[in-house]
Formats: sequence, structure tokens, C-alpha cells
Amino acid sequence: MKIFILFCLVILTACSQRQIYDSVQTNNRNECERLSGVQRKECLERLAPDYQTYERQRKELLEAQ
Repeated sequence: MKIFILFCLVILTACSQRQIYDSVQTNNRNECERLSGVQRKECLERLAPDYQTYERQRKELLEAQ
């Protein structure tokens, strides 16, 4: 039973981290959309990658250490 509870907590934590990441990205993208021209393009280019890419890059960096 303890293992099941621990597993559930790990899953919930992972889900909430992704939701937070996606929410921040959406807010950042919305801010970029308010700009125009070159400023908008530059802002969109500075956005972080999607969560899957971010997580893969993070794991690669952790393994390299």
C-alpha cells in the first residue's frame, strides 16, 4: 500500500510540473502575440521548447554531470 501511495505522489508531481511549465509557456506566448513585427518574431524565437524537449534536454544534462 505504501508503494502505491508513493507511486501516486510521483505521478501527480510529474503531472503538475508539466501543467505549470505549459501554463508559463502559454502566458509567455500570449505576451509575444501582443507585440508586432520584428519584436514579435524575436520574442517567439526566445520561447522555451515544448515540455518533452525540455525534459529530454534536462535529463541529458543531468546524465552528463
